[in-house]
Amino acid sequence: MSLASIQKEIVQLNPKERAVLIDLLWESLDEAGAAERESKWASESEDRIDAFERGELPAVDGPAAPRDLRSSLPTDSPRPRW
Repeated sequence: MSLASIQKEIVQLNPKERAVLIDLLWESLDEAGAAERESKWASESEDRIDAFERGELPAVDGPAAPRDLRSSLPTDSPRPRW
């Protein structure tokens, strides 16, 4: 299987499937590092939940998050498609 044939298959995947593929490829490059990143992210997410519960971190609803991020970018920046 060539890289070109793989690329042709990839473009047929939906965005969710592409995201899963990205995760699989990333983890295949560094399995030990992946476990460490997962552990660090779990710790970070727990810290964020704790900060939210203490009132130190505000919540932003899902639709507002990308809208707020887009509005914070300079107008001459390329716009992400999310």
